[in-house]
Amino acid sequence: MKSIVTYPIVAAVCLAAAVFAWAQQPSVPLSSLPFSPGKKAGPTLYVSGQIPRTSDGGDVRESVEAETRQVMENIGKILKDNGYTFDDVVNATVYLKDLKDYQAMNKVYASYFKNGFPARATVGGVDLVFGFRVEISCVAYKSNP
Repeated sequence: MKSIVTYPIVAAVCLAAAVFAWAQQPSVPLSSLPFSPGKKAGPTLYVSGQIPRTSDGGDVRESVEAETRQVMENIGKILKDNGYTFDDVVNATVYLKDLKDYQAMNKVYASYFKNGFPARATVGGVDLVFGFRVEISCVAYKSNP
């Protein structure tokens, strides 16, 4: 008869292998992934969760600050391409792999908003795609888009 301890250990090993495999996925350009970077609905723009990957598929991993900066640059491009700016962002959701990175992320994030901050939620302790530490999604609104 197998020990009850065996099952949690096997489950943990399988989970670790799956997470490692996910994090080791090859870099691909964001445009090749099955979602829209942003979707307009009337005067509202919904920006999909952005990760710290450049438009040519390069990963930015030097630090939480560098990851956040790349994510915000990605968001800025989507906003601009659709006629919006960071001033139009009304809501954001930040996902962090580890909440200990909150202050570092927050410092960079805050620098992109010159005329007040959007409503925001921050969620920590989550496994993010490709092993990144930061992902951010947002909603922008403009009365005359």
